[in-house]
Amino acid sequence: MKRLITLVLLAGIAAAAWAQPALDGKIAEGEYSAVRTKDGFTLAASLSADGATLSVAVSGATQGWIAIGIGTLKMNGSFMIMGYVADGKPFVSYELGKGYSHSPTAAPGASATVVESGGTTTLEVALPAADFVKNGMLQTIAASGAKDDFRSKHSTRTALELKL
Repeated sequence: MKRLITLVLLAGIAAAAWAQPALDGKIAEGEYSAVRTKDGFTLAASLSADGATLSVAVSGATQGWIAIGIGTLKMNGSFMIMGYVADGKPFVSYELGKGYSHSPTAAPGASATVVESGGTTTLEVALPAADFVKNGMLQTIAASGAKDDFRSKHSTRTALELKL
């Protein structure tokens, strides 16, 4: 009986160590290993225990679109995930930054959710970590706009590095 209890406890600990943040549109306390607030945005990130999956999130005061870019501190070359909610329906687009613009791109293995509540929009994403985390650091950008679309210019933006 003691062995069974020990095995169950060890399995629970192992499962918790491999757990990823829930894609529920919330940045909960203790959910991400790195959380920073800058220029009105909350940015968060975690790496899975095996280093294969990166979870990122951004939250900010907007009823329009919100985006997080990873891989660089500039839009050019950044892999960006944009999201908004219109008429209660979430919309997400994966984009690649090109100069001062961006265009849709493939995102194999990525999943995302976006939630708007009380004037705040939160976007959470899980995707393969390869190519984004360098020496334990993740370069990010964040932006938001007032409209529910993927083409209007941002009204707010920031850039920062997160230590994972």
